Amino acid sequence: MIPALGVFNFGEADTVVTFVSSVAIILGALFVVIELRDNKRMVAAATEQAKAATQQAKASTDQMRQTNEIADMDMIMRLYEFANTRDFQTSWLTVLNSNLESYEEFESLKKDEQVAFFQVASLFESLGVLAKKEIVSLSTVEDMFLPEVAWNSMKPFLEGIAKRYGGDGYSYFEKLKDDVARLHQTA
Repeated sequence: MIPALGVFNFGEADTVVTFVSSVAIILGALFVVIELRDNKRMVAAATEQAKAATQQAKASTDQMRQTNEIADMDMIMRLYEFANTRDFQTSWLTVLNSNLESYEEFESLKKDEQVAFFQVASLFESLGVLAKKEIVSLSTVEDMFLPEVAWNSMKPFLEGIAKRYGGDGYSYFEKLKDDVARLHQTA
């Protein structure tokens, strides 16, 4: 039987509303379950992506470190090549064989012998700067260039330059010598 227009059956409406509410709750719960599952997948994917990014960053860091080490070694080898030139070796022998006792003895040397002292001091000053900036390691400088030997052979000259012209003179050379001496104390 068809209900008359204008007659509303509240009992049937209550049943329909209850049924629709139940369906809506079930659909809402299904939606939440599906969304949670999707979120879980997204979190897993983001985690994997983060792991991959971490591995890539580590590989990039390792590559940069290796590139820096190669560049540092290239620089030190260029300095070593310079130190092995005939001109520098002549200067080195002049410094080692001069056995200076004072700055006045340095001043009495011939001009080319005096230039030898400046040339050797400049090389070690440059090495001191590179070591201070950690571009080259102290142990590499020590192994290849013997800064303590150079300092001890040149001490009267270096002290005389500092007194005569003021300032620190060859301060990076001195720091290099001191740092190498500390390296021996800790070894």
